[in-house]
Amino acid sequence: MTAPSKIVELPTGKRTPSAPPRVALAVTGVGLAFGLAIYLVGLPADVILFGTPLSDLSLPTGLIVALLAGWLGFSLASARAPWRVVDLVVAGVLGVAGGLLFAVWNANYAAISGPLGATPAIALLGGAWLLPGVLGGMVVRRPGAAILVEVIAAVVEGLIGSQWGFTVVWYGLLEGLGAEIVFALFLYKRFGLPTAMLSGAVAGLIIAPVDLVLSYATQSAGWKLGYVVCLVVSGAVLAGIGSWAITRGLARTGALAPLASGRSARRV
Repeated sequence: MTAPSKIVELPTGKRTPSAPPRVALAVTGVGLAFGLAIYLVGLPADVILFGTPLSDLSLPTGLIVALLAGWLGFSLASARAPWRVVDLVVAGVLGVAGGLLFAVWNANYAAISGPLGATPAIALLGGAWLLPGVLGGMVVRRPGAAILVEVIAAVVEGLIGSQWGFTVVWYGLLEGLGAEIVFALFLYKRFGLPTAMLSGAVAGLIIAPVDLVLSYATQSAGWKLGYVVCLVVSGAVLAGIGSWAITRGLARTGALAPLASGRSARRV
């Protein structure tokens, strides 16, 4: 009987030294303070962005600022491998593919969501919009990969045409940050199934209050709680498990051989 094989992580080249923890914490703290201030003070109502008054975007803008700072802080605290051309190319391909996925999903969304009606369970479909970000982080494994892939997907979605217009772009930035922050919290050292599921779940948890404020403000507290739970579950399953499975499948074909995600899937 042969010994069971195991997955190993192979060296990925030189890494940039990490910053002192106090620097990372300072950056994170300042960003969190600014994000909270933006939300509490609010943005002006007389300025329109992509058809939406800025005052309606106080919450997502505050979250974006806070998450950007948190990501930057924890990224500084990690030993970072530099981006290469192949990383950028793969991120671009994944982003475009994600945008095409969004376009197909949007075209069929009315029919797919119809049976769920106005129930909180409609959030179970939300994980599909979180998948590119988690997948980008799992495959590319570079700081900012989840953000980049999700934003590219959102831009492609907006250019193709969406019933939500170009609001999908800032939504994509927020979704990408939600996924990215988990990889940063683990200092870009863990990329297994639990990390993927947590990344998708946190992205869902981040985007849920924005959905509730902008689209479901009049619903009851119980309805809103159900919506949050459904979106977190959808993020963990559709985006988390889905991205993990796709990454493993691509690695086994050899398509990810130049990347750490492909090398770490070699069996010995």
